[in-house]
Amino acid sequence: MSKEDPAERLWRDGVCIVPGAADPAILAEWLEILQDRHRHLFEEDEAGSKVFVSPGRFYGAIEIGGPFARSEILLPRSVEAVVRASLGPRFVFDAWGLINALPGAPAQHWHRDGGILFPAHPLEFMLPASALTLAIPLVEVTGETGPTGFALRSHRSNEHVEVPDYEPHVPLGAAILWDYRIHHKGMANRSARPRPLIYATLCRDWWCDTLNHDDQDRLIVARDALDRFKPGFAARLRRAKISR
Repeated sequence: MSKEDPAERLWRDGVCIVPGAADPAILAEWLEILQDRHRHLFEEDEAGSKVFVSPGRFYGAIEIGGPFARSEILLPRSVEAVVRASLGPRFVFDAWGLINALPGAPAQHWHRDGGILFPAHPLEFMLPASALTLAIPLVEVTGETGPTGFALRSHRSNEHVEVPDYEPHVPLGAAILWDYRIHHKGMANRSARPRPLIYATLCRDWWCDTLNHDDQDRLIVARDALDRFKPGFAARLRRAKISR
């Protein structure tokens, strides 16, 4: 893909990379903490609260607090600019946590995260996004560790290619954003290590994800962390379950 404006790519193709969004040193620190404190999100057993999406691939909410209460990583400025262009200034968080693909996890099936407002109506695919997925990998994403495969521009159609026509390699520190409606699939993790990434669902303030998460908590924020955030950022977390 060319180095055009990420917001323009997101509108046209349904997915974009935002380079240099987060400090790699902080992401490496987060990875160590997560492996220590949230071991269940790095193991395939049924322990802990997580949602399996396919063999070896699952996600779960993480409390935003302590070392994770860093707004510059939760919503990097360069990412916020793209999200504002797509969703408008009043967007909110609907979910935040970790999704992991363990070594040997096979490729997923094609799917959309959701976001279809008017199924079968011809106007649906002319509309702007109602929700986006934000992913910030905690390791470099390569062809071995299992990139996400996309069918470019399939957020504008019910049809999509058989084989992904975009499997971006994402360096540590970069972020990837995609329209909730785009067809995509996690590719096989052929490496010997997990491929964890921080994810968030960002959406218009009138929209809510009713397809994912089952009965699991999706957005949890510690009270002391919420009190320390600037009011504008705290308002974006207003759907959160408040802990402690």
